Amino acid sequence: MTLEQFFQEMKTRFNIDITLVSAGQVALYNGYLPGNKHAPRRERLIEDIYREIAIDPIPESRRYLALELGGEVIGEGCDFSMPTTKYYFK
Repeated sequence: MTLEQFFQEMKTRFNIDITLVSAGQVALYNGYLPGNKHAPRRERLIEDIYREIAIDPIPESRRYLALELGGEVIGEGCDFSMPTTKYYFK
């Protein structure tokens, strides 16, 4: 799943607009960076972004990433709080 697909799925399911995505110490997406620096990442697979920028590789036997999300609830203008999201990939 690309970041954009993930964002759309979360928007549909939970009515949230995601602006920050991290996996442990790795910032996969930050919509607040100057010049919208991470915008090209929106069209890439989440696991590919992680593999490119993380120091430690994803273990061969693991097929998920634990994602921390940040953003706001659409229409309410307030930040949301949710548990870690387990993103599974092939």
